[in-house]
Amino acid sequence: MEGYVEDAGDSRGRGSRRGQLVARLTAATPDFPAFVNELVTNQAVVVSGTEAAAFAVQKSEDGVSLTTIAHVRNDNADEETRKQALQAFAELLKPCVQQGKDGAIEIEGTGIPGVDEAQYCLVTLLKAEGEVHAITAVIARAPDLDRAQQKLLSMQLIAGYFELFHLRRVTQEHQLVAVTHQSVLQMAAASSQSAKFQTAANNLCNEMITRLGASRVSLGWVIGTQIKVKAISHTEQFDKKQEMVVQLQRVMEECADQEQPVYFIPGEEGGIVRTREARTLVATQQAGSVWSVPLRYDQEVCGVLTVEFPPGYIPPPTTDRVLTTAAELIGGQLHDRYQNDRFLATKMGIHARRWGELLLGPKHMLAKLACGSLLLALLIITLVKIDYRVTAPFQFSTVDKRIISVPFEGFLGSIATEDGTPAGKRIRAGSVVTKGQLLAALDTRELVARRAKAEGERNAARKQADKSMVEGKTAESQIARYRAEASEAEVNLLAEQIARAEIRSPMDGEVLRSEVDDRIDSPVRAGDVLFEIAQKDKLRVELHVNERDVQRLLKDQTGYLATSSLPGERHAFRVDRIVPQGQPKEGANTFTVYGELTDIAPGWRPGMAGEAKIDVGRERIVYVWTHRLIDWLRLKLWI
Repeated sequence: MEGYVEDAGDSRGRGSRRGQLVARLTAATPDFPAFVNELVTNQAVVVSGTEAAAFAVQKSEDGVSLTTIAHVRNDNADEETRKQALQAFAELLKPCVQQGKDGAIEIEGTGIPGVDEAQYCLVTLLKAEGEVHAITAVIARAPDLDRAQQKLLSMQLIAGYFELFHLRRVTQEHQLVAVTHQSVLQMAAASSQSAKFQTAANNLCNEMITRLGASRVSLGWVIGTQIKVKAISHTEQFDKKQEMVVQLQRVMEECADQEQPVYFIPGEEGGIVRTREARTLVATQQAGSVWSVPLRYDQEVCGVLTVEFPPGYIPPPTTDRVLTTAAELIGGQLHDRYQNDRFLATKMGIHARRWGELLLGPKHMLAKLACGSLLLALLIITLVKIDYRVTAPFQFSTVDKRIISVPFEGFLGSIATEDGTPAGKRIRAGSVVTKGQLLAALDTRELVARRAKAEGERNAARKQADKSMVEGKTAESQIARYRAEASEAEVNLLAEQIARAEIRSPMDGEVLRSEVDDRIDSPVRAGDVLFEIAQKDKLRVELHVNERDVQRLLKDQTGYLATSSLPGERHAFRVDRIVPQGQPKEGANTFTVYGELTDIAPGWRPGMAGEAKIDVGRERIVYVWTHRLIDWLRLKLWI
């Protein structure tokens, strides 16, 4: 294959190419594709390349994508051949982009018969500010890799022009932004010099027609559901029914409906943007082009600016940016002036309608429902009254309970059985007993012996008294008679103790507590508890009410209780008695309140506990929920 240029050593040809590259670089508006095309062409000439290509580089999460900018060949290859060559270039260059390195890559299988030199793909990355913007590749022949590296160095020197090109583009963009901002600020200053809306609108239109070189600038404002033309440049008064004004209003409505800028330039299509009314305005008013941008306040379109340019006039590239930036900055200013430039009654009516729309309109329904529900809930808890109940723990206790203790000091002899037979079960806790049934007996052997001794002493004293009386010894007879009486009293005492040694049940009931199981033949003292007997079907409620709630309780108030074992079952009771003396319990001062049960469940036992609620009246929900906290704060803060 022949070289890219006929005479690669012609310094004049290289100078001409280098001059074209510099011309591209110093152009008023440097074009990126044209500059890269010129750059890769110069690289191909310098290294006597046979084929060259340039691609724009875009990096994303999915990988590296290459977009073709230039493809240089000196043959008349067809489109399919060029497409395959570009695809081969792209596959060869992607690793270089991923690694971020230039390189000389030897191409296998491309040798030419009779030519010893191999072909290399010389790759250079066009970087600026540390980022790769494009990549160029030139295929050139070289005898070895060292010679290919030397040619690559020449290409890298030319690639250095790209940084200057990028710097120039950035500088021009900054200058363009500065000019745009200056124009926008001057327009904003013109509209801000007056506190009245109409004067501000007229000043804005007059300033814009001067700054933009337009033939006419118009301002329309949204009133209700329509747009009314409010200001036209260099026109103090105009007939709103005039055909030109009506057509301007249609153009503005077309822009407001689409909520985006609408540009119509004859000969250029507007894409998906509707430009029918703008096209009609150009045709009827013989304008060169029409540009309309919406003015916004709080994300809503409040007005439209329409700019008409004369025929044959080409607006500068900054026109689009100036209009959109000015619309963003000026919309809020004009909206504030329009709202303030009204009568007080009108302002009040507008604010009332706006609040009504906010409250009743379809927007933000979820937030409105939440606020409405919250307000309704506040009204309910503030105004509605419910039953207020005092809550307190309770336990069951028996109404009639008997405690059986040791009648005198001695030894516990035996424990009776439930059926009274020696082989029966001993009486213990849970045993059912009847009135007069034997429960236990004390050991009476010592008592019997003492009674026999006392009887003997009594009989002997009686005989001695009779004998002394016969002998006429009156004093001795009287003494002996006193000893007999003392012995008789002792006999009677011992007989009574022997009779009381048999401990019997004083009532029908059930043994709740038994302290005799392990005390047989053990000494007991008078007063030691042996049994507790009560009737299990005669229970009462024993509540422990906190002192903060006891003042609300009165006799005969009703309530409900639930035991810990059966929390799902509720039973009614009535307050019977309130003990006036408080007692500390579990870190709080509590009062004992007794209640009378209306019904008794079969499974209840003395000592079972749970929670009870007593109805003490009706109070507002907010009081029920907050009165304890408020009382605590009042107590701590002395309010």
